[in-house]
Amino acid sequence: MPVNIKKKDIVELEISDLAYGGKSVAKLDGFVVLLRGGSTSFDFAQDRPLTTSGIPGDIVKAEIVKKKSNFAEAKILEIIKESDLRTKPVCSHFGLCGGCSWQDLKYEEQLKFKTKQVKESLKHIGGFSDFPIQDALGSDEIFYYRNKMEYAFTPDPNQELILGLHPKERFYQVFDLKECFLQSEKANLIVDLVRRFAKEKKLIPYDLKKRSGFLRFLAIREGKNTDMTMVNLVTNKGEFPFKDEFSSQLLSNFPFVKSIVRNINSKLANIAVGEEEDILGGERTITEKLGKFKFEISSNSFFQTNTRQAEKLYEVVVNMADLQGDESVLDLYCGTGTISIFLSQKAKKIIGVESVEESVRNAQRNAELNGITNCEFVCGEVKKVLAKFSAVGATPAGGQGSAYGGVADKEIPDLVVVDPPRAGLHKHVIKSLLEIKPPKIIYVSCNPSTLARDLKILCEEGYQLENVQPIDMFPHTYHIETVVKLTPRITH
Repeated sequence: MPVNIKKKDIVELEISDLAYGGKSVAKLDGFVVLLRGGSTSFDFAQDRPLTTSGIPGDIVKAEIVKKKSNFAEAKILEIIKESDLRTKPVCSHFGLCGGCSWQDLKYEEQLKFKTKQVKESLKHIGGFSDFPIQDALGSDEIFYYRNKMEYAFTPDPNQELILGLHPKERFYQVFDLKECFLQSEKANLIVDLVRRFAKEKKLIPYDLKKRSGFLRFLAIREGKNTDMTMVNLVTNKGEFPFKDEFSSQLLSNFPFVKSIVRNINSKLANIAVGEEEDILGGERTITEKLGKFKFEISSNSFFQTNTRQAEKLYEVVVNMADLQGDESVLDLYCGTGTISIFLSQKAKKIIGVESVEESVRNAQRNAELNGITNCEFVCGEVKKVLAKFSAVGATPAGGQGSAYGGVADKEIPDLVVVDPPRAGLHKHVIKSLLEIKPPKIIYVSCNPSTLARDLKILCEEGYQLENVQPIDMFPHTYHIETVVKLTPRITH
């Protein structure tokens, strides 16, 4: 029988677990309570609002905010006793910022909980009871690891310009950033210079509510292995009379800045991508190295944001693929071709499929940069390309199938790699994969829930989990990447 609690009740709880998505878990007489950090209304004059994140072992005072038949939700008001798993956060914005919500949890414990969350998703959503899973691969660098960050401009209540990040759960607000420990110390210096320049020139920050203003975002991209930096100023439409001075100041103060671009976004969508691009200084792109390969990065191209961990991720894919040199590979959601290029040294032929035209062009250019001739990149929706591929009737690998629409021979690929967005695989993609029945599938996922959902269907129809490897791409957050190898289930 559910415990007798109601909305606005104040209760004392001991946190026992962390749920995927950032909430913590406690039980009250066996009744599940999901907790989030409590906060006051945001005050621009205050460095941080009152907010606390629950960690297993914490004893907290919390207020019930919602009661359902099988669980309740609550916000933490106070930590009565701190857990031994806690550590002191290094960032002065911790508690205010929407990122790094696990910064007060010891890193080795973060890895344990991330591995556990992948296990529990596969068990409870996927229905798997016994499967091979490795411990999450940790990041050698737990601060200053990101190669890309986006900072937002906004006016404060006095119409003064602010440049920074969003407070937790407050997308329409921005706090003035002092220092961030995610990208680099160089990036912090660039943010400071751009803020000073914008204030000195009295440039108008974009107001989301009024849908007016000029400055929208500052995006910084870094080549961690090449020491090349791109500064991307995203603005509303209109003239930028100070663009030459802006470029000159950045180039003279920061020799590592090799590209300065302006993206013009005049649409309502509040994203750091523009419909037009203007080169203000330096080159249009920067270059990054992953392993022995070079990659060209433009302002709007996709690239894994943790360079060092991306190298580990792709090596895991290569090892799981276990290619011998004469295989064909189909790389779905290939982005800018990173996985295809890493696999190219051990495959006969790779076809990459991606729906974003610019990413396909980047992939083609990246293959050229590395002298790779066995990769072909096709622009199209994966579900449509794959459906047409399976509909023509595939023959076994090595058969005499003719080319189909410039996509691939009508032979079953020896390996299919899928790296979909957070929503996972479209049902038609899964249907086509089951029709093609490749002898190996490698699934790269950034969402344990949709991964488990998709694996359940694939394994109900003849596949088995051969290996599951979580990889921590984003220390101090609940996010976890996972690589899974699937092979046909052996039946006797």
